[in-house]
Amino acid sequence: MSSKYVGAHVSASGGVENAPLNAREIGARAFALFTKNQRQWRAKPLTDKSIEAFRRNLEEVGIHPRHVLPHDSYLINLGHPEEEALQKSRDAFLDEMQRCEQLGLNLLNFHPGSHLKKMTEEACLDRIAESINIALEQTEGVTAVIENTAG
Repeated sequence: MSSKYVGAHVSASGGVENAPLNAREIGARAFALFTKNQRQWRAKPLTDKSIEAFRRNLEEVGIHPRHVLPHDSYLINLGHPEEEALQKSRDAFLDEMQRCEQLGLNLLNFHPGSHLKKMTEEACLDRIAESINIALEQTEGVTAVIENTAG
């Protein structure tokens, strides 16, 4: 069997448990997904039933969890210059990390955020690093994968 794992970002519409099945439909051996609506701050917690079905479907389609790359919400800005918005982003990022943890996934792809021209790049990078560390201290086994961003 090939050691190349090709896939795509697949829909999790109807529940995260559907993502592995959607990946199989396109012949993928790996996939990306959103564990919740990427354009909303809040999401219903994952249910035990949904978590178990996701794990079962992954096994059924033969995709190892290390070949799944969840992506967090587009709203999150871990370098936000305003405290209230920063805290909202940190809470949402932690929720995303915890969702990965629940699903048995060890990666979370995310865009770090922006200074919004209201602080120095260095201060923003420090804030992003602190934000990531806060989430890592409260979760286990999930690696934060930084994706570049415009601006």
